[in-house]
Amino acid sequence: MRMVAIKAGAFVLLVIFLTVSFSARRTKAAPQDVFPQAACVAYVPQSWGDYKGGSQQSGLAFQDKTGTLRFLTSLPCGGIPLVALEIRRSSGN
Repeated sequence: MRMVAIKAGAFVLLVIFLTVSFSARRTKAAPQDVFPQAACVAYVPQSWGDYKGGSQQSGLAFQDKTGTLRFLTSLPCGGIPLVALEIRRSSGN
């Protein structure tokens, strides 16, 4: 009976050792993704102010210091986009 217990214990230890050794080989770090340069870059003048958001319907919105909003719907590669809509603050009612 004692010999059977020793053999069973040795078998369990062997199974644990093999399980740990195989799982340790599979847990290698994957290489990090490297993203290539952007194929297209559009430039927005700093004077147009901060980016305020965007949507599919209205495009990208920028607001300058005077409150003027500029909406861009088409962005060209390598150039300054044309303003699709500009909303200016009026001084009166």
